[in-house]
Amino acid sequence: MRQTRSGPELGQRIGTYHAVGVMGALAQAALRTITLLVVALIVALVWIRPDSALLKGIVAAAVVLVLFGLRLVWRTVVARLGGNQCRLHRGGVAVTGPFGGVRDAVVWREVTGLRRTSGASVLMAFHRVELERRGRPALTFTALGLEPAVIAALLRLAARNGLE
Repeated sequence: MRQTRSGPELGQRIGTYHAVGVMGALAQAALRTITLLVVALIVALVWIRPDSALLKGIVAAAVVLVLFGLRLVWRTVVARLGGNQCRLHRGGVAVTGPFGGVRDAVVWREVTGLRRTSGASVLMAFHRVELERRGRPALTFTALGLEPAVIAALLRLAARNGLE
């Protein structure tokens, strides 16, 4: 586990935004892919009408409902624990894990560069952010969505602290 910075060193919190790690982004893509495949299966069952199509359709619909139910439960638990967040402070950035503990943090004076990679597909859109720092691995997180609010806020803070 990486060493993290204390709250007082990071300063006043400016904002809290949703952010995930690589596994969170992959899980989101997997969930959407499975849902898309099951919906395609249901459409095929309606179109082809094989023997016991009703039973097969009910099972496929149950799979979709279970996936969305599990997603809802997971989101509720993570939200209550304060997990998967990017917390922007005047003095730095902190990223929490799924259970609310600070996964990594960096103060602005240690940041040497900001790298951002964006991607979009039918299943999801994301922005991967890397805050490079002196002598230590980069702080990385992924913000899901076409234009997440965390990106604009992070770019403003980075510019204010001398990064391009």
